[in-house]
Amino acid sequence: MQLTRREAFSAAGIAAGVCILSSCAPAERKSTQSETGRDMVPWPYHELDPETTAERAYHYHYDGHCMYGVFKGIVWQLAERYGEPYRSFPCSMMTYGAGGVASWGSLCGALNGAAAVIALFASAREQQVSLTSQVFLWYEQAELPVYVPVRPRLDMPMPGSVARSVLCHPSVALWSKASGYPVAGKEHMERCARLTADTARRTVIVLNERVSGQAPRSMIADPQVGRCNACHGRDGEQKDVLGRMACGSCHTSLSDRHPDTLATAPNSL
Repeated sequence: MQLTRREAFSAAGIAAGVCILSSCAPAERKSTQSETGRDMVPWPYHELDPETTAERAYHYHYDGHCMYGVFKGIVWQLAERYGEPYRSFPCSMMTYGAGGVASWGSLCGALNGAAAVIALFASAREQQVSLTSQVFLWYEQAELPVYVPVRPRLDMPMPGSVARSVLCHPSVALWSKASGYPVAGKEHMERCARLTADTARRTVIVLNERVSGQAPRSMIADPQVGRCNACHGRDGEQKDVLGRMACGSCHTSLSDRHPDTLATAPNSL
């Protein structure tokens, strides 16, 4: 029997449809499932040596700055040991965090990288918040940097400073004031490389403790945070502020009509 041209096209269309619904479909579904599995978090975390991590992060900072240094300093060790999925992560995207995101002076890039790493490996939001808060509180309160590289790019005595903020702008400004070195100089670059190493090391310590089942380190927020949130936070009268970072690094002066911030109020994270 000879088919008409219309009947031939119709038969071809049916055959193509059968292919899509049968032999072609499993391969396509398999590819989609594979990509979805790779996108799912958390990824498995394996304990890392904090000192090795710090040294790697220090040198990676000179390749792509602070956020890149922290993130690649941790993730690339796992890529070298275990391959996928770690090896496929485009670590170069983390260069956006330099200078508090494109030099805007916002969240310190080292902390941005730490939070990204924690989000990659922490299994629940509550755990992410807890681990991230530990690193952020440490950064606010510690005198940094303390790391001394094995092979320094710039061999110099390194002054330290306490940021009292998670923001790049006050962190750098206070260090510049304490050290006498200008922003954007080679000394500033070396300071941030060592700070990157410190932050990567602290992040790995926090993650290692989580894996080993150790209790979280006790960290107390700046007391002023609790006092300010007692009025301005979500449970206060004003309800006009959402924040956990130290208030005094930005709000350095208050009007005479403002209540005394030294009054007793709950200290919260």
